[in-house]
Amino acid sequence: MMKLEEMKRVLKESLPPKRYRHSVNVYETALELAAAHKLPVERIAVSALLHDCGREVGSKDSVAKARELGLPVDEVELQQPILLHAKIGVYNAMHKYGVADQEILDGILYHTTGIDGMTPLAKVVFLADMVEPGRDFPGVEELRRLARKDLDKAMLLAYGNTIRYLLDEGQLIHPHCISGYNELLLAAKKR
Repeated sequence: MMKLEEMKRVLKESLPPKRYRHSVNVYETALELAAAHKLPVERIAVSALLHDCGREVGSKDSVAKARELGLPVDEVELQQPILLHAKIGVYNAMHKYGVADQEILDGILYHTTGIDGMTPLAKVVFLADMVEPGRDFPGVEELRRLARKDLDKAMLLAYGNTIRYLLDEGQLIHPHCISGYNELLLAAKKR
């Protein structure tokens, strides 16, 4: 696996400036969340930095690129190809950046949809992507506060925001998002 500074250099060369800045913001936010939750930072740092490395392929080209790489494409991804940047990102993380750690790769894979059974690393990457300083949407300040306090409660709020947004926009909701939400809500109801 490349050293972090080398990853930053390659990523900067691969992404548009605005997307690279977002990636650095997510990386820095993930480090803050890791510290707040007393989590080891090394693997979180890599996953957060590379979470959007698949965005070097534009959304309009992502279905063709995924198929070219032999990646599975589900019905939701066919309709909303932006989601494929996560799968392409895992491919890039492995083949371009030398990442073999499955937990790091899962943080990249599920940073957009979430899923049931997410590790703390994956939750931090998911939340850091939603609350980094460049994000501005109704409720982001509450989500930022909660993300520093309780990962599961923050994930529930993030899932709820995402589901409401997708419903309002008339877009499909990926089954991973629903399964992640349901898992956390069931766990919360048992407490």
